[in-house]
Amino acid sequence: MSDIFVWKEKMQKLYARYSLYVNKGIQLLLGLLTFFFINRNIGLMETAASPFVSVALAVICTFLPPVCTVFAAAGLILVHMFTLSLGIAGVSALIFIMMFIFYCRFTPKKAMILLVTPLAFLMRVPYLVPVVCGLALNPIAAIPVIFGAIIYYMIDCVRTSAAAISGADGVTGQISLFVRSVFQNRELWIVCAAFVICIFVVYFLHRLSVDHAWTIAVAAGAVTNIVVIAAGDIVFDIHTSYGMLIFGNILAAVAGLVLEFFVFSVDYSRTEYLQYEDDEYYYYVKAVPKITIAEPEKTVKRINERRDTEDMEEEVIRRREPARRPERRTQRRERPVNAAQSHGRRAARSTERPPRGRVQGDTDELLLAKSLRDELDIQDIVQKELDRDER
Repeated sequence: MSDIFVWKEKMQKLYARYSLYVNKGIQLLLGLLTFFFINRNIGLMETAASPFVSVALAVICTFLPPVCTVFAAAGLILVHMFTLSLGIAGVSALIFIMMFIFYCRFTPKKAMILLVTPLAFLMRVPYLVPVVCGLALNPIAAIPVIFGAIIYYMIDCVRTSAAAISGADGVTGQISLFVRSVFQNRELWIVCAAFVICIFVVYFLHRLSVDHAWTIAVAAGAVTNIVVIAAGDIVFDIHTSYGMLIFGNILAAVAGLVLEFFVFSVDYSRTEYLQYEDDEYYYYVKAVPKITIAEPEKTVKRINERRDTEDMEEEVIRRREPARRPERRTQRRERPVNAAQSHGRRAARSTERPPRGRVQGDTDELLLAKSLRDELDIQDIVQKELDRDER
């Protein structure tokens, strides 16, 4: 388990160092997915639906503020709506203007939820949005979630009913059919109600001072989605897929737990309760420490290259240089028995040549002794001269 927390600390440090590039990469990926799904589902204008346009828009929006991606997505939707009908494009433009006036103008940093919500619907994981928004944001996030759900159902209406809308009598008939298909859809309002309730439940539960508040909030949010949508299905007969409903909320719970691991990792076993007061109030504080594991330090042993090189050179010189003072073998002298043997031994010793190393060593010793003697004589002469001058 400690290795997982060490890995988390490394990921957080890596993100802190390269946060700008990571955010721009996420914005690029989100733009590519958004423009791709729009062109795939309502690609009525062939020129705007080409992959080149999707990639170009995503790259351009990456170097702009995130809210510009929302504007570009809205513009791409309006282009396809205009190809279908001028009246449908006008109604869609009016809806987008209301969104931008009442939300994007005041909270432009949270406008990306308008992209994430319909994208989650198109990827069949819409229940992730309210759980994550309730944990990471505040209840105001319910407004862009509702707008995002409306955008998705607008796209779905055009995708499934484009032929019926284009065949309606006049612009008025097309607008009437479009508005009734979107805003009289019971599934839309049940989903919006479930998402709003889920956001409020998750937000207020995860802020409680009880142990494991985030886990409780995630589980409660998933159960809220299932209960509200199942109740709406029973009451209004909207034919919801219960398999996708349960599976989607399980994924939402897993995403909430992953978010808790990265944002709110605490150790409840070391909880402390503090109490203090001032002139006007008594304070009761519950302190829960965060789980932080320092990354193991690596000890690096540095070797002095210069000293190592000098030692190697001295070793090589010492091995190559001949011995200056070879060991003298002590020989045992035996007393000659007669004169002939003594004369033979002297002749043999005279013919033997001493080793080269020995001669060189004796010569060096003699030169060293002579130089020392000369220096000592010079010093004696100098000392005598000094003594004479003093006298």
